[in-house]
Amino acid sequence: MKKIFALLLAGAMIMGLAGCEQLSNVELPPLPTVTPETVEASASPSPTAEPTEEPVQEASGTVTVNVKRTTQQAYDPQNGTQLILSFSYDTPVVYIEGGDETAAAINERVALMDEAYYTGNEYDGMQGTGYNNMLTMAEDNYRYVVETGAEGVPLEMASERSVSVPRIDSRVLTLLYNDYMYTGGAHGSYGYEGYCFDLSDGHLITLQELSSDYESLAAFLTDYMVQLVESDEELALRIDTSLLPEGSGYAEILSPLLREGSWYFGSDGLVIFPDLYEISSYAAGIVEFVIPYDALAGHIDDKWIPAAAQGSGSLELVKAENMVDGSTPIIDKLVTGQDGAEFYLVARGSISSLTVTAGDYADKFYPSSTLWSCSAMTDEALQAVCPLPEGMPEIQISYLNADGEHRLYLSIGEDGGPALTDTVEAVG
Repeated sequence: MKKIFALLLAGAMIMGLAGCEQLSNVELPPLPTVTPETVEASASPSPTAEPTEEPVQEASGTVTVNVKRTTQQAYDPQNGTQLILSFSYDTPVVYIEGGDETAAAINERVALMDEAYYTGNEYDGMQGTGYNNMLTMAEDNYRYVVETGAEGVPLEMASERSVSVPRIDSRVLTLLYNDYMYTGGAHGSYGYEGYCFDLSDGHLITLQELSSDYESLAAFLTDYMVQLVESDEELALRIDTSLLPEGSGYAEILSPLLREGSWYFGSDGLVIFPDLYEISSYAAGIVEFVIPYDALAGHIDDKWIPAAAQGSGSLELVKAENMVDGSTPIIDKLVTGQDGAEFYLVARGSISSLTVTAGDYADKFYPSSTLWSCSAMTDEALQAVCPLPEGMPEIQISYLNADGEHRLYLSIGEDGGPALTDTVEAVG
């Protein structure tokens, strides 16, 4: 608990910096360094002992992830009126009922990722551009425009990290980091990093431990990706075939994708993805290869395959004035805007993988970042304070039960108060 308190205190200090309207080129205090505890390896079993099948270890209780956003803005060094840098990142705070040590291990890893992103220093293979480095580039860019009178040069640079939760249950928690950076030019750059945590103890899962026969698993995954490309003409068009060595097949460029950070457990299966430009153009985007859990059966250990969703529960929005009897346990509170409407998302019966997601629109609702997620709820509620949409809904709420996935959207009811709808429609 002391470690969690320290991390929350550090987050509060950083949030305090976000309110400054003008920031100079002074070194900002770095996030606190967190040193993970060393876990001693257990003794090797006797070679004469017969192997016994270990039961699947799961989290002690309900797993929740509450995502906090830290935002800093810097203005020009000349008169402090022109915004030149927006820098933000999401911090997922994990809580496990009855599993404080497991949650602490995950939160320590998250703290290291935040520190690497904020400072630009390398921690255990993780590294970001860093706030001060971005500020230096932004100020240099501003001075160049002022001194040369250059036209059409954007003055605002940006660095943003958002987090989504593709999988949350009693066995695995997946955090998918999406980094976007703009330092000038026609467009910015972006990339993903996937992190999967074993909820029995909080350690970061590696590809090697997915199967006792990793070589066979790697061959299967490569073959599956090749089959996906060869059987999907649209997918094949997104692959830059000029990258293929002469006389070779897709396996030549797809097998290197089997590496840490470029895979994660999603809701439907194991997802493998390349870096931007690695196998396709910027316009083609980052290609994702999804290997369904049904196809993975027999190739990865059963402990990594999620149990089928159970229960026939549903989700209901209850207005704050109607939550007065105190009979429904409140498991957490989500605040996305202090001036928002207060309401409660109440699970009637049992549901799982409840996720509240912010999103944007083009031709449909595109999730951008997770706000809150929970492994399971039974006759419990999430207290929420969220602004109501002025046009199209901006928040999606999804959950699972035995019937499959359900998606709802925060909207405005006929009485002007908060409501849930299963269709995406403009309000007002």
